[in-house]
Amino acid sequence: MSGGRRGVVVRDEGGCVIVDLDGEEARCVVRKGFVHRAAKPSKAVVVGDRVLVEASGDGLAVVAVEPRASAISRTDPSRPRREQILVANVDTVLVVAAAREPELVPALVDRFLVAAESRGLAAGIALTKIDLDPAAASGELATLYRGLGYAVLPVSAVTGEGLDPVRAFLRDRTTTLLGHSGVGKSALANALDPSLRLRVGSVHAGTGLGTHTTTTVSLLRLPWGGYLVDTPGIREFGLWNMDPRDLRHAYREIAALAPGCRFADCTHEHEPGCAVKEAAAAGAIAPCRYESYLRLLRSIREAREP
Repeated sequence: MSGGRRGVVVRDEGGCVIVDLDGEEARCVVRKGFVHRAAKPSKAVVVGDRVLVEASGDGLAVVAVEPRASAISRTDPSRPRREQILVANVDTVLVVAAAREPELVPALVDRFLVAAESRGLAAGIALTKIDLDPAAASGELATLYRGLGYAVLPVSAVTGEGLDPVRAFLRDRTTTLLGHSGVGKSALANALDPSLRLRVGSVHAGTGLGTHTTTTVSLLRLPWGGYLVDTPGIREFGLWNMDPRDLRHAYREIAALAPGCRFADCTHEHEPGCAVKEAAAAGAIAPCRYESYLRLLRSIREAREP
């Protein structure tokens, strides 16, 4: 890109985007001619995009977008044949799961981790609300994921316990938070940096589900270095354009055992001589992870059916 001013999109506000131009936020329209040239099944400009901005009429306009180094996307819940890009140019995913309220859902944690692994992004897990889990009932799950090499960071936005390790994990990275509604993403961000003042929701007493309070994706500059991307709570996360053959590489323990299978293209589902099935039967692979893999494999196949 040449000419104009370069910046990064920090929020999408409908008819315009907010761009960080060297620490100064500016409201910019997206030039119609650019959208027409760049538009694909997904949005032409998303949060995290590095853009070129020029004067246009009475204000500023985005006229070009740099190629994306990475993107976190999912199948659009309202249009299953289209991609919904949540954020661009992140290098780390921090999966946020609550120790209590709402109930921890390992299968959704695995979906987020698969999304990170399939894009070559670093990933960790923030285990929030540990002040509600004095008996450490979530400890077994933390041990499982640590054993797979993921950073697991127990933290409480209420008491402040565990905030420093989370800050160290985020330092000098561009990290997106992914998790269910109500798990405490915004509360965690506020505890890490009180100046953010993000709106915080609660868990519905009747359903046990979180309420949507964050409705837009926001890229937030961290005072100790790096950026944090706060996202709306996610209840559906369909993996976009995932090839079933690639899924096995996104589960670390399965990828490690796959070379021992009789067949190079083994799906680890029904084939004889499968080292992964043998390890699962012997308890060397956690049952919840193997079952999670099989469910995701089936859902990916179904999504690819015409």
